[in-house]
Amino acid sequence: MYRMILCEKPSVAQTVAYSLGANERVTDGKVSYYEGNGLIVTNAVGHIIGIGMPEDYGWEKWNLSDLPLMPQFRLFPLQGYSEQLGLLKKLLFRADVSEVINACDAGREGEAIFRYIYDFFGCNKPVKRLWISSLTDESIRNGMNNLRDGTEMENLFAAAFTRAKADWIHGMSLSRLYSIVNSDSHKVGRVKTPVLHIIAERDKLVAEFVSKPFFKVMLPNGAECETVCDTKEQAEALAAECAGKTVTVTSADTKRKNEERPLLHSLTSLQQEANDEYGMTAAQTLKAAQSLYEQKLITYPRTDSNYLTDDMKPLVGSIVKCLSVYDAERAQTLEAQGLNLDARVFNNSKVSDHHAIIPTNIIGRLGQTELTDDEQKVAKLVIERFFGVLDQPYLYDETKYVFDTGGIVFRLTVKTPVQPGWRKYMEQQATPDIHYSAGDTFPADDLTVKEGATKPPKHFTESSLLAVMENFDRLIEDKELKGFVKERGLGTPATRATIIEELISAGYIERSKKLLLATDYGKAFAASLPENVKSAELTAHWEQMLSDIEHGEAKPDDLLREIGSTVSEIVQAERQRTDRTPVTRKVVVGKCPRCGKPVSQNRKGFACAGGRENCGFFIYGQDKRIGRSYTSAEIRELLSTGKVILKNCTSSKGKNYSAVFVLEDTGQYVNLRLVEFVNDKKQRTAG
Repeated sequence: MYRMILCEKPSVAQTVAYSLGANERVTDGKVSYYEGNGLIVTNAVGHIIGIGMPEDYGWEKWNLSDLPLMPQFRLFPLQGYSEQLGLLKKLLFRADVSEVINACDAGREGEAIFRYIYDFFGCNKPVKRLWISSLTDESIRNGMNNLRDGTEMENLFAAAFTRAKADWIHGMSLSRLYSIVNSDSHKVGRVKTPVLHIIAERDKLVAEFVSKPFFKVMLPNGAECETVCDTKEQAEALAAECAGKTVTVTSADTKRKNEERPLLHSLTSLQQEANDEYGMTAAQTLKAAQSLYEQKLITYPRTDSNYLTDDMKPLVGSIVKCLSVYDAERAQTLEAQGLNLDARVFNNSKVSDHHAIIPTNIIGRLGQTELTDDEQKVAKLVIERFFGVLDQPYLYDETKYVFDTGGIVFRLTVKTPVQPGWRKYMEQQATPDIHYSAGDTFPADDLTVKEGATKPPKHFTESSLLAVMENFDRLIEDKELKGFVKERGLGTPATRATIIEELISAGYIERSKKLLLATDYGKAFAASLPENVKSAELTAHWEQMLSDIEHGEAKPDDLLREIGSTVSEIVQAERQRTDRTPVTRKVVVGKCPRCGKPVSQNRKGFACAGGRENCGFFIYGQDKRIGRSYTSAEIRELLSTGKVILKNCTSSKGKNYSAVFVLEDTGQYVNLRLVEFVNDKKQRTAG
C-alpha cells in the first residue's frame, strides 16, 4: 500500500520526494509524479480549484437587481489544469493508496489548496498533515515522523474557506455595483478599498498642510535654546541678548541606557526592511523569500511571528556554526562571547502557526547557489537580523546638559557608546567630543540662528504602509473598537503585497520612486464611496473574526451573515442615491445614435452608457479588416458626421490605403462600411 503526498507546487514535490526516497519519476501523458519507498509524491500548481466566478452561478449579465450576489458556493476547476487534475483524481482513487498527506504550504491558503482538491473529487480517505517550516531533508523527515491528524486543521480550513467566500460576496457584489453606477470598470475589495482610503487620506493631509517656519538660537557646541522663535528677527534679537554673557552648566545628568536588539524577521518586517534598504516592493521581497525557502536556505516566509520556540535552542547554535561560511569572524565572535538566547529570541506564546524567518542549517550552501540580485539581498537581511538578535545589547551613556545664559536656557543631549553590541556592524555616527561638569562656565560666543519649518505627514512608502496595515489597531482611539481588532491588522502577511499590486494595477495608486501615491482617479473613487465600504476599522474587525474562526472561537456563518448584511445595506443605499458624479477614466467620444446617451471608450471598444441590455450600441476597437484599431478621435468624428476618413489601413494582401467609412447599424450589430478609397491624386468609388 502507498501513502500519497500532495504538495503545493512541482518544485516542492521534487524536494519532498527525493528527501523521502521516492526517487522514481513516473510519467503519465504530459504530467508526472514520484514514487518509491511506499510513497507517491505529486503536486497541485497553486490554486487549481476555486469557488468560481459570477458567471458560473448564472449571473452573466450585470444588473443592479441581482445584487448582492450571494450564491450557494461550489467548487470549480480552473482552466488550463485538466491534465494535472486528471492525474490527481487517478492517484487519489488508486486502490493501493490508503492515506493522503497534505504537504501544501503550512498555512491558511495551503490548507485551502489541498482541501479544495480533496473535496472537489469527493475523496474520503484518511488525511494526515505535514506541517513544517523549512524544506531541508531533516525538517521534512522530522515532519513525516510527526504527522498531524487532518482533523486538527478543520478550523484552519474553515477560516480559509470563509475568507474566500467573504471576499467573493463583498468584492464581486460591490465591484459590479460601482462599475454599473459609474459606467466604468471598478475593483472593490474587503481589504484593498480601505487601504486605498488610508493612502488617499494621507495624501490629502500632505496636500493641505501649511508649513510654518521657526527659528532657534544655538551655542557653538550644538545646544539649542528652549525658546522657539516665530521670526528670524526675534531669534537674532535673542542671540544678541545672550552674546558676550557667561554660559553656566546648571546640569550634567548621565544615565546608562540599553538599546535592545531588533526582533527576528516576520514577513512584514522583512518586506519593510527590504523596502527601506533597497527600495524593493513587498511583492518582490515575498517572491525572493519564497524562492530562498524552496531552495532550503531560509525557513517558511509567510509568518507573522518574530520569535522562535524553546525547543529550537540547539538548532540556533548549529545554524551559527553553519554561518561561519558566510561571515566567519562574526560567527566566531558570537560563539566566543556566548549566544544571547533570551526571551527576545524565544517566546512560545508568540508563535502560532510558524516561527520567525531564520536561515536554515544548510545556509552554508549560500555561496554555492546562483541567486538573483533580489534573493541575495533578502538572504543578507535574514542572516544579518539573525546575527543581530543573538548579539549583545547596545549600551551607551546618555548625558543631558542644561546651560543657562542670563536666564535663557539651552539644552543638549550627548550619547557616548559603551558596549557596541549588535550595533557594531551597523554604520556608526560620530560622537561629539563634549564633556562638561555642573558648574562649568564658558563665554557665549559665536551664537548662530538655525532656521527650520514644520513638516507635513510623510507620504506612504511600502514600508510605512505595511506597518499601518499590520498594526492598524494602534491607530484606533475607541477602546471598545480597539478590543475588537486586538493585535490584528488589515489583510495577512501573505496577502498584503498582492493588495498593493492590485491597487496599482487598477490605477488607484501609483509608485513614485519609494512612495505610494493615490492617483486622481483613486482619490475620486475613494471619496465617492460610503464609509462602510472603505472602513478600515470594520475590515480589521472582520480580520479578527477570521482569526477567531481559525482558533475555534467564532463560527463561519457569523462572519458571512455580517458581511452579507453590510453589502446588502450598501447596495440598497446606492440604488437610492441621487447625488452621484460618476468616477470614470473613460473617454467620451460622442452621443449614441440609438438612444442619445454618451458613448465612451473602454478596453474593448466604444460602448453606449445605456449598457448592453438597454441599448447595446457597441463598436469593437480592433478591426482586422483595416489591420489596426480605431482611435477615439476617429470614432468621435464618425458619431458627429456619420463618416470618417481612416488612414494607414492595411489590406489582407498587406497593402496600405486610406478610405472613407460610414456608420452601418443593423439594429443588432454596428460596423464601419468602406464607401470610397482616398489618395492624393484621385478618388474612386469602391467597387
